[in-house]
Amino acid sequence: MSNRLKRTLASAARGAAITSVLVVYWASRGASPAGLAPWATGVAALFAGITWYTWWFYGESPKALALQAKAEAKAAAKKIG
Repeated sequence: MSNRLKRTLASAARGAAITSVLVVYWASRGASPAGLAPWATGVAALFAGITWYTWWFYGESPKALALQAKAEAKAAAKKIG
């Protein structure tokens, strides 16, 4: 499995878990389904955006590769001292 796919699936799983926990929490506090739906949809859309960005960041586009190289260089410089 490619690194891109692993990272994207992990991001999607985190988003689904956090969204589920929030929905259960809000429902336990007495939120109605009609009041809960907009918030849950918003949180799910936020995590869908994060997942899409993860897929794009680990992709093959020149801009994504430049961002990856910059992040790796920063991490290497930090590790060196």
